[in-house]
Amino acid sequence: MPAAPAGRRAAPEANATRRACCHSIAVVEAVTRAVPGADGEMIRVDDFGEPGGIPVLVHHGSPGSRRLFRPDAELAARGFGLRLLSYDRPGYGGRPRRQHRQVADAVTDVRGIARALGIQRMGIWGFSGGGCYALACAAMLPDLVTGAAVFASFAPYGSPGLDFCAGMSPDYASEVGLFFTDRPTAREHWRQDADRLSPATSTPEGWMTRWGDAAGTDDARSWEVACHLAASTRDSMADGDDGWWDDWTAVLTPWGCDPAGTRVPVRLWHGARDRAVPVVHGRWLAAHVPGMVAHISQSEDHTNVEHNNRQAAYAWLCGLT
Repeated sequence: MPAAPAGRRAAPEANATRRACCHSIAVVEAVTRAVPGADGEMIRVDDFGEPGGIPVLVHHGSPGSRRLFRPDAELAARGFGLRLLSYDRPGYGGRPRRQHRQVADAVTDVRGIARALGIQRMGIWGFSGGGCYALACAAMLPDLVTGAAVFASFAPYGSPGLDFCAGMSPDYASEVGLFFTDRPTAREHWRQDADRLSPATSTPEGWMTRWGDAAGTDDARSWEVACHLAASTRDSMADGDDGWWDDWTAVLTPWGCDPAGTRVPVRLWHGARDRAVPVVHGRWLAAHVPGMVAHISQSEDHTNVEHNNRQAAYAWLCGLT
């Protein structure tokens, strides 16, 4: 499911926390680094912030790319002393597809990135389609991960007590059903959706319409946000929609890890009005991930939960070291 743009303004308490954690550093440009992957490929990583900043690896949404939204990256660096790292998952941004990949496979990439950059400990961030990868890192890399900030993440399909489609929009729910009853047709539907987000058709104007009306705020209609989403989608879909489809498949099939085995701190933010990833997922995770602290907002949805709570998450992550 597509990544969402910025939404409503942060709460006053988040601004106060930001000031308490403020670092005065120079703004730097994102540096793209190539690090070796497990199978000999080179993984491109965008590195934004001071080299000595607190590293936080960002798992992008679906579809998405390693491209970071500059105002958010600047806020993380200037306001909180964080160094954001982001990479393309297989099938995105020109990276070769990895057949039959599971959610847990991302752990190998993350460990390799940390090793290549000389990072001993890092925070983890994941929104929407990137949330499950953040949860996998929290569960499987306790020696590397200090904690994970997760927004609007899916829970594992088929988990006891989870009604996966409860509260989901009818269009998304029907795609889940089709995935299990007629996968070739589901794949064709996915390809048709991807055509509407192709490099030729992903424009700022399109994103203004797609997300601005959904969020219902002036902030969400920001031209800067729309330009970022259009560019990120063009990056991610340059070679087709395999990465996006493989993300969807990974969510709906066994993850290869158990979030219930998590032994590091996790904070979750989820909006009760979310119809892309319904709040039942957040509530299930809160009940099954040990020690997770969940913030369920009655007023937020998929378009704004990350933006509204970004500062609180930055402050929490910078306090873990």
